Amino acid sequence: MFIQITKEKFIRQKDIIGIFDLDTSTVSGVTKIFLSRAEKSKKTVGINTLPKSFILADADKDYRIYFSSNMTGHIYKSGLG
Repeated sequence: MFIQITKEKFIRQKDIIGIFDLDTSTVSGVTKIFLSRAEKSKKTVGINTLPKSFILADADKDYRIYFSSNMTGHIYKSGLG
């Protein structure tokens, strides 16, 4: 099954490790460092609008971070709930 995270982007449900709200998860300095390192390593997939959440996904024995303008609850309900 595929989960829609943006208008154009779908990822496989089995690849999702976690779905995180940007407002609450970036309060921690550890998360900010993690996202910064992922961006420097080109492991992030951005969007053209203000992101509200990010999805951590398995990508062939590595990881990828997808930013989404959808709220975490919307992503969860669209395919996981």
